[in-house]
Amino acid sequence: MKELNLAIEMLLIYLQGIWLRRRYIILTAWIVCPVGWLVVFNLPPTYQADAKVFVETRSVLDPILQGLAFQGNPEQQIEIMAKTLLSRPNLEKIARATDLDVQATDKQAYENIIDGLKKDIKFSSSGQENIYFISYANASSGLALKVVQETLNAFVENQVGSAAQDSKKANEFLEVQIRDYENQLSEAEQRLSAFKKEQMLIAPNSEQDFYARIQAETERLEQAQLELRQLESQLDSARRQLQGEDFTVSEGDVGISGFTTQYDERIKTLQTQLDAYLIRFTDSHPDVIETRKTLENLQKMKKQEIMSIQAAASKSSGASSGLNQNQVYQELRLNASKLENEVESAKVRVGNFQGKLDALERQRNIIPDIEAKFSGLNRDYEVKKQKYEELLTRREAMELSNAAAKSEQDVQFKIIEPPRVPFKPSGPPRVIFYTVVLVLGAIAGIFMAFARSQLQPVVTSALQLKTIADFPVFGLVSHTNKDALIRQNKKHLLYFIALASILVFGFVLLVTNELVFGLTATELMGRLL
Repeated sequence: MKELNLAIEMLLIYLQGIWLRRRYIILTAWIVCPVGWLVVFNLPPTYQADAKVFVETRSVLDPILQGLAFQGNPEQQIEIMAKTLLSRPNLEKIARATDLDVQATDKQAYENIIDGLKKDIKFSSSGQENIYFISYANASSGLALKVVQETLNAFVENQVGSAAQDSKKANEFLEVQIRDYENQLSEAEQRLSAFKKEQMLIAPNSEQDFYARIQAETERLEQAQLELRQLESQLDSARRQLQGEDFTVSEGDVGISGFTTQYDERIKTLQTQLDAYLIRFTDSHPDVIETRKTLENLQKMKKQEIMSIQAAASKSSGASSGLNQNQVYQELRLNASKLENEVESAKVRVGNFQGKLDALERQRNIIPDIEAKFSGLNRDYEVKKQKYEELLTRREAMELSNAAAKSEQDVQFKIIEPPRVPFKPSGPPRVIFYTVVLVLGAIAGIFMAFARSQLQPVVTSALQLKTIADFPVFGLVSHTNKDALIRQNKKHLLYFIALASILVFGFVLLVTNELVFGLTATELMGRLL
């Protein structure tokens, strides 16, 4: 607590020292404030042009084109454009459009103009609903308006141009890739076609593989061999009939084994019909009796024909000419000849099937390599075909996106407030500058008074004397001419108040002029003169 009291007493001593040197406060303030106010008063007026634009990123076509066309992220594109709006190419474009580049006398002056545009153009977002603000302040209202207008144009045109350029590059890339894959697909088709032509017999296909073909050829060979054996058996039987080896004659029956007569089919039909009648009727039924009579007559006629053939075959060679004229013998010879031809044909088929099977068996060892090569060629073809079809699909989607973009832009700019400049200057903020000058003058004066009080201190208390001297203090003695000293202090106080009031009055006049009249230095001088 003692230290706090001591600190408060020391602070009061410093304040008292500053107060005693208060003439330095008013003198410093009278030097700083008029000079500062004069500088602020002569600052050229600035006109701030403003514009407000709304960016619409939602389109009525979005739900319709979903899944059918490419849809970018308009909000991300706008964000990128907002960040790159004040890039050097755009600033140079603005400088050329507003003729600021003409004012540059050298390269350094041009760089200063570009840097000034980057510093003075204000581009900001409201943070909601994609509303952006553009502002620029300049001593020339016309120039400020042109800069804001060109900045707005650059913002809109760059977005549209960027979208069109990106679409054009995407289309060119797709066309190049489609042509490339089309050539690759054509080459793959040619390789696959050449391979199929070279390996037509053993190359696997979609219907059957090599091993299925071996199985099929084996079955065909077995079937042909079976047919050959059957034909050979029939041929042997026919030859025996011609040689008379199979003719048999008995008392109850005469026939030729393996030989068919013209009555055999009718006998077989009547026998079947008789069996059916016997199931339904008795032996005394007229139909049964009539059928049996007809069947017996046919059998007799068959026996007679066979006996006549047997008799003709047993004659000498001199009588063979008679057999040649026999119709049955001619049929036997024709039958034998026919069977011989069929046997030879069957042998040819068997040999052909056997040759194919042998060839397939010889090729069995190379089939895995052929299948692997075919699979590789087919896989390469399918991959390129799939990529080619995907590129075609993407091109169609890109064309649909371009058509949608032509009918309605994905991003639409709506000018909420067009660029405009107020009639009265919007700057500089002289009221704030006047106040800052006044405060700085007061602070500078207090600092000067404090420095003077520390360089040439005036002892006003026993505590202050103890801090600056090593001698003990035994007591205090008042001034002998205290009344004159009090009058002098009052006089100095009046001077201080008067000078400070004049200074404050000048501040009030300047603020009133700025807020009410708005007269500039040029206008004021014109009115006074």
